[in-house]
Amino acid sequence: MTGVAKDSMTKDMVMQILLKLPVKSMLRFRCVSKSWNSLVTSPGFMKNHLDKAKQLLLLRTENPVVSYSLHLDNDRVDMCSRLEFPIPNEAGLFDFIGCCNGVACLSSQYLQIDSSRRLVLWNPSIRKTLDLPAPSSWAAIDKTLLGLGYDPQSDDYKVARVVRLNSPEYADERPFAFQFYSPNSGSWNENADVSSSLANEDTLRSITLHGFGNPAIVNGVIHWLLHPRENNGMLALSFDLSNNSFGELMLPECFDPTERMAAMSISVFKDSLSFNVLKDYGGNYVCEVWVMSQYGARESWDKQYRIEMLDIARPVVFRSNGEILMAGYANSQLVSCDPQTREIHDTGLEVLLDDYADYFVESLALLDRSN
Repeated sequence: MTGVAKDSMTKDMVMQILLKLPVKSMLRFRCVSKSWNSLVTSPGFMKNHLDKAKQLLLLRTENPVVSYSLHLDNDRVDMCSRLEFPIPNEAGLFDFIGCCNGVACLSSQYLQIDSSRRLVLWNPSIRKTLDLPAPSSWAAIDKTLLGLGYDPQSDDYKVARVVRLNSPEYADERPFAFQFYSPNSGSWNENADVSSSLANEDTLRSITLHGFGNPAIVNGVIHWLLHPRENNGMLALSFDLSNNSFGELMLPECFDPTERMAAMSISVFKDSLSFNVLKDYGGNYVCEVWVMSQYGARESWDKQYRIEMLDIARPVVFRSNGEILMAGYANSQLVSCDPQTREIHDTGLEVLLDDYADYFVESLALLDRSN
């Protein structure tokens, strides 16, 4: 056997061993040699590790202080670990935008000296953060939407941002700014493509830039649930991660003027986009889950479930076992509902209606980036 073959076999064995280790152990082995460090930080290794990662549940709760924790996706939703927030004593001062491939996006609730809000990418598994530069239009905004996603074509994470400009100097211009940031470029692109319908001034001015819940990523596209000013139905704003373009997607026509909506959200149901609405019938609640079976086709929206409930709750995670995790049941309970039998069982965890819960994987993303 030649020396080359031995070296190749050794590298392959090292890779297979390292891929089976927890992230924390893997990071310690980076110190063994330069070749091991180079291997662990290589894009190919990080992708292989991500593909083998086990799905966990990430919860952001506020009871009474904000905390982050990882849980198993089992009947009891057992806690694996509590996450240490990267900015000491400020967990309650940051909004949690969402997470993708083990990376979370955080936005500060307070203004900095330059009137911007601090934006941070955070990988809790490797305790790595990446501060984003402030976009140019921070000082002239009214409302803001943010979303985080990953583009496999460019092997880069992207933060999409939509803002309503609220300043006299923008009175005669487009009322919105559409932007995105990528770590590879290290800067904000403030000239993103916009669909022809969104570019229409009347359409833009009719939209109230108020998002419900966290964005949902389906088909390589980030979606935000919006509420138009006029009675034109529900609308989802979208950002395509592959071509960096903003567009819109109409939601199902599932509203009766006589019905009272208690809560609404969009999420991911078996790799498809779902629209979840909780209707209030005088204290009796019905949760409807609508699923878009053919992405982009409004006529493909179909009512998947209609679940009668005794209290308000928001669907947050469609689980691999077919059940639905719902937050805020009876004010603060996290419950798991079987949509077929309508049975609901309490997980014993307190998660408010506006708290965050979603699937999460431990990854090495951002390991090759500077803080």
